[in-house]
Amino acid sequence: MGDALKTVHIGLGTIGLEILKAGARANLCEPVAGADISPEIADRSLRIVAQEEDLPDLTICASLDDALDAAEEAGADLAVVCTGSRVEDVEPQFTAVLERGLCCISTCEELVFPWLRAATAADRLDAVAIANEVALLGAGVNPGFVLDLFPFVMTRVCQRVDSIYAGRFVNASRRRRQLQEKIGSGMHPDDFRELASQGKIGHVGLAESAALLADSLGWPWEEFEETIDPVIAEEPISTDHFDVVEGQVRGQHQTLRMGDVRLELIMALGEDERDEVRIEGVPPVHALVQGGIHGDSATAGAVTNFMWPLVEAEPGLRTVTEVPPA
Repeated sequence: MGDALKTVHIGLGTIGLEILKAGARANLCEPVAGADISPEIADRSLRIVAQEEDLPDLTICASLDDALDAAEEAGADLAVVCTGSRVEDVEPQFTAVLERGLCCISTCEELVFPWLRAATAADRLDAVAIANEVALLGAGVNPGFVLDLFPFVMTRVCQRVDSIYAGRFVNASRRRRQLQEKIGSGMHPDDFRELASQGKIGHVGLAESAALLADSLGWPWEEFEETIDPVIAEEPISTDHFDVVEGQVRGQHQTLRMGDVRLELIMALGEDERDEVRIEGVPPVHALVQGGIHGDSATAGAVTNFMWPLVEAEPGLRTVTEVPPA
């Protein structure tokens, strides 16, 4: 690992800023350009938006092309993209970055294992990355660590693996408003179920975590069953953003089964936090993280720790089980 990488940051919302600040503090990256379409962020100083005096006083661009021009002029090495959850929605941004000869790391949930739901786009991106001799990676904490990389690492002590359960239980009361909205806080249960039936609510990436884990073990990953149900408040619960009464939704319970992989995710107001992995095999393994791994700060750590390894990785579309973190 050498000096700080010169980076361009696309998408400077809560998570994008957290990653930028964590990387700069650790001297892993030196921001040289940034872009965000939000009128509250675009055309403002990065130092002011991030409220960090030690950051460079560069102007955040309103367009991706302008940011990439600035990045190219500064000799950037890597782009960090935090703009969307679906590969096909973000593909044009990835392509633009890769064609500038920049490695790219992203919190796009589907990018953790895009061959499950966006295989055609994944193949296109892999080809563009190889042609430009750079690497592309989806990283984060969920997906990207807790329900995929973490259980995969735990299997490395097993002579034989028969089945895997991984569960994540998150107290959303302490998280940002956007997450509390995403899990349906304060909704009527019937409204939640209707949105779930339309695919308009629920965590993106659970199936990708299962597919990445299965693929890394050489197991089939094409077929799976997924459920999502509301978690109902049995008593009033309040946060800085929501006042939920008894009978309303306080969160979501999502499950997924893919062959011998079973994943469970509960994100709800007032939930007891923990992360858990149970592996049936020889020997069996049971790992429990009391209090759980904090999503936002851990995502920043997961992304920044992959920056240098990604720059040094083989060109193409890679996964977190292929590229060892620093």
